[in-house]
Amino acid sequence: MRELLASGHDRKGDPDSEQPATTTTPRTAATAHEVGALQERPSTPQNPGANTVRDQAVGIVMALGRLPADQARTVLTEVSQRTNITLLRIAGLLTAWASCGELNLGIRIALEEAIRAQRRTAQPAGPATH
Repeated sequence: MRELLASGHDRKGDPDSEQPATTTTPRTAATAHEVGALQERPSTPQNPGANTVRDQAVGIVMALGRLPADQARTVLTEVSQRTNITLLRIAGLLTAWASCGELNLGIRIALEEAIRAQRRTAQPAGPATH
């Protein structure tokens, strides 16, 4: 998992650099517009793509952390809360990360910690003693 999370450029995600918590890959105007539209509005009949982005992000976390869907959703929620970034924005950044390979360092750290925490809760405490 560490190799997957470390695949971004640490310099671009360094909290000491004064860059926002976003990917730095140039996007086409249509892609930037679509991402912006998904960030601004919750999932509604006019914005069905929000659920798709969330579902894709859940799948990414499931594969990355080898977690079931409910725990992957919990990971996304925890990352959103730890970074103070909306859940939909986190989902968009994770789906973009899957294709471009860059993700902010703070988000990667929060993601790794949340996955680790979910793995610990999923593991049995140990053998039962009688």
